Amino acid sequence: MNVTTAKLESFMHVLMYVFGLLLITEWLRPVDKLTDTGNIIIFIVFLLYSLLLHYFRIHWSIRFILISAYIIISLQFLHSKGALLQLSWLKEGFLADFTGNLGFIHDGNWELITNPFRTFLFFVLLWLVTYLIHYWVMVRQSIFFFFMLTVIFISVLDTFTPYVGDKAMIRIIIIGFLMLGLLSLLRLTIQERIKFSMAFINKWILMLTGMILVSVLVGFAAPKLSPQWPDPVPYITSYSDKAGKEEGGSKRKSVGYDEDDSDLGGSIEPDGSIVFYNNAPEGHYWKVENKDIYTGKGWVSILETDFHTFSNGQDMASLDIYDVPEVVKTEEMTAKVSMTESYSHILHPQSGYLKKIEGKNGTDFKYYEGMDKVISEKDNGERLSMKEYELVYDMPSFDIAELRKVTEPDESMDLLMEKNTQLPEGMPNRIYELASGLTRNEANWYDKAKAIEDYFDGPEFIYSKDDIPYPESNQDYVDQFLFETQIGYCDNFSSAMVVLLRAANIPARWVKGYTEGEKSILDGESVYKVTNNNAHSWVEVYFSGIGWVPFEPTKGFNGEVEFYDSELKQEAVKKPEETPNNSEQIETRERQDTPDRETQSSVKTGIGNMGWFLKWTAISLSGALIFASIGYFFRRKWIPHLQILRYRKKTGAHFSTAYLILLKQLKRAGLVRPEGQTLREYAAYVDAVYDTDKMGELTAGYELMIYRGDVEDGEWKHFQKGWESLMRKTSS
Repeated sequence: MNVTTAKLESFMHVLMYVFGLLLITEWLRPVDKLTDTGNIIIFIVFLLYSLLLHYFRIHWSIRFILISAYIIISLQFLHSKGALLQLSWLKEGFLADFTGNLGFIHDGNWELITNPFRTFLFFVLLWLVTYLIHYWVMVRQSIFFFFMLTVIFISVLDTFTPYVGDKAMIRIIIIGFLMLGLLSLLRLTIQERIKFSMAFINKWILMLTGMILVSVLVGFAAPKLSPQWPDPVPYITSYSDKAGKEEGGSKRKSVGYDEDDSDLGGSIEPDGSIVFYNNAPEGHYWKVENKDIYTGKGWVSILETDFHTFSNGQDMASLDIYDVPEVVKTEEMTAKVSMTESYSHILHPQSGYLKKIEGKNGTDFKYYEGMDKVISEKDNGERLSMKEYELVYDMPSFDIAELRKVTEPDESMDLLMEKNTQLPEGMPNRIYELASGLTRNEANWYDKAKAIEDYFDGPEFIYSKDDIPYPESNQDYVDQFLFETQIGYCDNFSSAMVVLLRAANIPARWVKGYTEGEKSILDGESVYKVTNNNAHSWVEVYFSGIGWVPFEPTKGFNGEVEFYDSELKQEAVKKPEETPNNSEQIETRERQDTPDRETQSSVKTGIGNMGWFLKWTAISLSGALIFASIGYFFRRKWIPHLQILRYRKKTGAHFSTAYLILLKQLKRAGLVRPEGQTLREYAAYVDAVYDTDKMGELTAGYELMIYRGDVEDGEWKHFQKGWESLMRKTSS
């Protein structure tokens, strides 16, 4: 049995829509991996919803209403903390936000665009993509261009970003070849008017599938050459870095951990790539290392040859690295760290006393005391990147009363003072003058350190990652920040505080690691998710009899360190969720350090309602599709009345368009015009069915205009009543 062209075309269109949806999904996967965008399932459902509306050819006005309703409900779910379907949110929230963002766009303030508006723009972009899929499938019947765009897009991301596109490329190739093969069959059927039997079509699909599977298997099994060209990323990066320095501009680099801190400055790009997860009982900073030598341009470390070696699971108390002072309260904690990026250093809590590391068997660790850095190694001494390990540590609480007792170094601190009060020769005198002015009224090291720390909360200092310059060749990095730009990020603030402390003869060191991250869910467990955006630097000050104590000068950050004052007979714990005056700082940090945190926090608020939202969405979509299906199958009944209302008030040259609409409606009514039949013969057939002569009159007028080239002038008014009469008859 031969398959008709119409059935084959309909079947192929369904397959093309399915494959198009799968290709668009490959565009969404990197968005989920490389950004802080959550709830990707909402966008995938939106793609499916849009394609179905296109497939059933719902009128554009109805399609616009249904799509807009989905977008508004999704925006309210993602960004509103109240109940869904509130009209007040639509007026006061969405419309006000929409108007404000249009102003930002007009003024070119792209960084001020809010997250709800970004989500709205993303929905609009996906809507346009679904229309292009519909155009390529239904009109052009060629999706090769979109297929190639997908291949190029994934290739670029795989090359220049952390996204790994190996599996995605395999899926794309399989989907693409299936689409191209099926479209070839469809074009043969339509253009060459070849009628194929169902058995032949089944053989075609079977052979196409077999060829693709064999190609994929051969690709896996065949030997592969090593890269023939050098990796372009380092070259491009080094070239752009060089150009940025030569031009004296603000070179942009990505936020994240880097061992080289000798050349600080320049703007940084956000990077939401996940570095690690941890299930610590409380959120706190995570330390990688500290650096001691300030060069005037950045920080370097003294190359250490002395280190402590210990094995997996060994109690570090036996190393005699440090003793917990009696005046410091501690609480034992355990945290499991799961790395997603490969580093050989072991993350450990800031200011915490590390007691044990448990990871893979056969792993050794080296602890460099001067850098406060732990490295993991294999048995043969080769560095090892551990994916998972568990830490046991004591988290301290510092007594402010004890810290205030320290006013000068003791006799055991000679070497420590020499190392941690170092400053380069030629340091501008105004730095020393500023340090003296900030600390002259304070009697102890703690109050002096707090005076310097609080100095950076002044309104003249601005936290920003954009438009940050490098110092000139003869200019000091800290001096430029303190007295000229007064704008920067954590490296600027922390370096400036360490230099001011050292200028005041207080031992301090520069520390780098990560902030606490955000609460998330991993394998059903509540964890902290830490990304490259959480990379951070801060300050540690040494107090005799107590040890190294963290301070946080960066504007908008807290430090997550516990302090209490025993003289007040109460614990005044320094925690963001318990300190009322920290709310503004938390808001600043969320806005500046993690641009997409607003979206994530609102998403977390609604996570408990996700199941309900998806259920409601499924019911709504089902209802909309049922309504659309009923409207589609009964379109012969209601379209004529809609068209009559549409053309009733029209004047001028509309007759030829109205005649074509009538032909389409007659086809819906079952009066199909056979191939090769003239319009006059078809008109006589229609008049015989409806017992009228209106179709003959309309056809005669249409032929005069089309075949003889008569000008259509006022003809619509003459034929309007006859046209309306036939349209009504087709709906009965």
